[in-house]
Amino acid sequence: MLKKNNFDIFFYFFPLLIFAFIVGQAAISFVFVLFTFVFIARFKKITFFSEKQDYFLIFFVSILILSSVWNYYNEQKNIKTIFSSILFLKFLIPYFLLRSIQIDNNFYIHLKKILIISSLALIFVVVDIFFQYNDPNKIDLLGYKSTLDNINRLTGPFGNNEGIPGSFLLKVCFVVLVFLAFYLSRNFFTSRKYLFYSIFLTFLILYITSILITGERMSFLSALLVVFIFLVLLFKFRSIPFIFIIFAILLTIFLNLKNPYVQQRYEILAKFLFSKNYLSANTLENSKNNLNNKNSINFFNTQWGAHFITSIEIFKDKPVIGSGIKGFRNDCSKEKYEDIKSLSSFKRCSTHPHNIYLEILSETGLSGFISLIIFFIYIILRNFRNIIRLNFKNLKSNEKIILTIYIASFSVLLSILWPIRSSGSFFSNLNGSMIWINIYWLLLIERYFKKNNMI
Repeated sequence: MLKKNNFDIFFYFFPLLIFAFIVGQAAISFVFVLFTFVFIARFKKITFFSEKQDYFLIFFVSILILSSVWNYYNEQKNIKTIFSSILFLKFLIPYFLLRSIQIDNNFYIHLKKILIISSLALIFVVVDIFFQYNDPNKIDLLGYKSTLDNINRLTGPFGNNEGIPGSFLLKVCFVVLVFLAFYLSRNFFTSRKYLFYSIFLTFLILYITSILITGERMSFLSALLVVFIFLVLLFKFRSIPFIFIIFAILLTIFLNLKNPYVQQRYEILAKFLFSKNYLSANTLENSKNNLNNKNSINFFNTQWGAHFITSIEIFKDKPVIGSGIKGFRNDCSKEKYEDIKSLSSFKRCSTHPHNIYLEILSETGLSGFISLIIFFIYIILRNFRNIIRLNFKNLKSNEKIILTIYIASFSVLLSILWPIRSSGSFFSNLNGSMIWINIYWLLLIERYFKKNNMI
């Protein structure tokens, strides 16, 4: 059936992966198993090292595995760290598998089908978030209750202890949202520009509000950055639509911030960032006998600051190849890190440092850090150049929609790589997949424009 319709099975994996995020970790792993089967079947057709960044990516993975093996034998760490470093290879399988996809005249039709299917996941999560937000007991449509340490954060359909609906909407669904808005607008209101802007603006406001009310502060701030980058690249600094949309979004945020629930979340964040002495209650209690560790920059006296400082100290101890994957969680509890310059030194341990750059630096050292940074620089600069070129071409209606998806995935990846932010683990199954799916989108659409000699 696939052969008859000239439909590459690889396309099916995008909506499968998007729905897998909602189902759970096992579902995500299952999708990557499917990727692996197809990869093995097409191995002879796949080209390796056809792009310069491939060398840096392979070098990074080699360092990652070497670091985990080295630290296992020299510090008797858990052998699971070696398996984890090898399992990181799963992200490379779709990366190379993309090159086996046949780009033909039906590309837009295939893209439209998978994104319409994926939009069902977006709609469900948004509806579920609003339902849980308005429920007095914070119970969602599936019966999940927000049982996180901070009850203000919503969990949506991701389980009782997974406060990630905002991250999902930010990292996975922005591409889907942009397609849906532009597809509906261009297909039903092509001749009425003001209706197009109205629909697009409505979608953006719903999107921003959904992330805002989840209580995930960093996802919300990152979403604002994503929307800003997207609008700049899309409208090419044309003032009227850009200013109008930005004003409407800011007005929406202002009105939502009047809500006591939302207000509390962001007042606390502002105090952590801008107050010189504000600390959480348990930090104040534990810091009475630890005043010598007070940092002059208050952020470093918070638990996130303690994570950051600890990861830097781990890097200093192992600057070349780092502590190995999951090395931060193993090393942070060591006695020598108790006296870091932070009043929250007792909260320095976590599964990861909550910053992907510090995580990569502490767990793969300078060798892995530099190679991965060069990999991302190649991708960002090349695709930025492609977007600028395409923006000044006279594209057909379908090609314009494909371009908006291209810009959307680029904007999301740029926000994820924004250095001054807290983040999930780069190496985790869940967050890692959310990062890499945007790279897959970029590479897939780049292949389309290259195939058609537009870039």
